[in-house]
Amino acid sequence: MTKAVLHKRLPANEPGRDFIVADLHGCLDLFLTELERVQFDPQVDRMLCVGDLADRGPDSLGCLRLLREPWFYAVRGNHEQMLLDHLFPVAMPYASNDASERFFLNGGRWVETLTKQENLELLNDLIPRIARLPLVITVGAGEEQFHIVHAELMSGSPGLSDASLRHIASGSARPKNHILTDADVTEERLSTTKEALIWGRRVIGASKPERANIVDTSAGRLLVSRKAWHPGLSLTYAGHTIVKSMRLHASHLFIDRGAFKRERRTGLQMLCHQEVRTCLPKK
Repeated sequence: MTKAVLHKRLPANEPGRDFIVADLHGCLDLFLTELERVQFDPQVDRMLCVGDLADRGPDSLGCLRLLREPWFYAVRGNHEQMLLDHLFPVAMPYASNDASERFFLNGGRWVETLTKQENLELLNDLIPRIARLPLVITVGAGEEQFHIVHAELMSGSPGLSDASLRHIASGSARPKNHILTDADVTEERLSTTKEALIWGRRVIGASKPERANIVDTSAGRLLVSRKAWHPGLSLTYAGHTIVKSMRLHASHLFIDRGAFKRERRTGLQMLCHQEVRTCLPKK
C-alpha cells in the first residue's frame, strides 16, 4: 500500500474560495445541498474536509468517491483509519485488537452491503486514495496560513488526562503532551503523534464552553474561548467531536455538528474560509 504523505501543503487560493466542511459520515445528499447553497464553482473553488467521510450515514461509498475530484481535499479521520485497520489488520495499542469489531460498532457495516463491483471499486481505487490521505493540510503562508486536521494538533497519547488538560488550560511551556505550533507541523513531528491527530479530544476537553463568549455569525453561533489562540499556531479547523455550536479554543476551530444524526439542531457545517476570518477575534 502506498505510504501516505503526512503533511500536505497547498498554496493560497487566489482565484477562488476555500470551503471547509465537517465530518461527512456518508451524508452525500447534505453535502450536495450545501454545494448548491454556496454556489460552489469547481473551476476556482476548493473544498477541504476534516475527515470521516464514511460510516453512519446513508451513502459512505458516494462520499469516498469525492476523493477523485480535483477540487476536493481531505485529511485522514479515525473512521478512515478504522476502515484501513479492518481491511489490513495491524496492532493498535490505543484500541481493541479486534479492528473489525471496532469498525462495525462505529458504523462500518455498509461494507457488507456492497455489490461485487462496488467492492472491487473500493479495494482497487478508493482504498489507495484513502491510504494516501495526509494527517494535516496546511494552506497558504504567513499570517493568512491555516491548517486542517481531524481531531487536534497535539503531541502525546490521545487519551484524555487531567494533567494534559491542566497544561492546556494554563498555557504552560511545552509539557510532554502539548499543543503543536506551526513549526511542529512537519513530516517528522507528525509521525510521532499520529493517533492524537485523528483520535484526540484533549484540546476541546479544555475549552470550557460555559465560559466562552458567544458570537453570532452568518454560519451559525460561535463560542470563543477565553484562550482562543495558542501562541505560534495558526487557525486550525478540526472535527471529530460533535459540538452544538462552532467552538474556537487554542487556535482550533471545531466544526462537527453531527450531520449524520439528522436531528433538528444538527447539520452539515460548511464554511467559507474567507468569511470565517472576518468573524474571528484578533490574536
